[in-house]
Amino acid sequence: MIYQKKVSVGAFLKKGEDFKEGDIMEIANEGKQQPSAYRDGMQDIFLLKTPTKEGNANFNQTTMNGLIDAYGPDSINWIGKKVKAWKVKANVAGKFIDVWYFAHPDAELTEDGFVLPNKVKNTPEAPKTANLEGEDEVRVENIPF
Repeated sequence: MIYQKKVSVGAFLKKGEDFKEGDIMEIANEGKQQPSAYRDGMQDIFLLKTPTKEGNANFNQTTMNGLIDAYGPDSINWIGKKVKAWKVKANVAGKFIDVWYFAHPDAELTEDGFVLPNKVKNTPEAPKTANLEGEDEVRVENIPF
């Protein structure tokens, strides 16, 4: 049988103890992907700095999507950026549990995930349009925000 070494990523922050809902923290590294111990696939682990402690946190896909929208797709650019902790009760496998998310401090939670107010979200499937006062409708595409 062939075995693979498991590499420790360090201590994890304790949800609800080391940080609480609404706390603002700083992303301290570009993240690491490692195989999930609890489900198939990979997990994204980032080092976060709280006002009193530093430790790892698992970023779920909703968190990742919101941070990509807020800070761009390259996580090296996330280092030093702030995130806010969100706690939401969700039905997972028939049980209501606390699910934690990390988002831009100004983001709002909507049915589509975390959205920054006043930021046009440009997706290839549905380019956004803007109606400027006194102008015809203008198509907004491929404009870096």
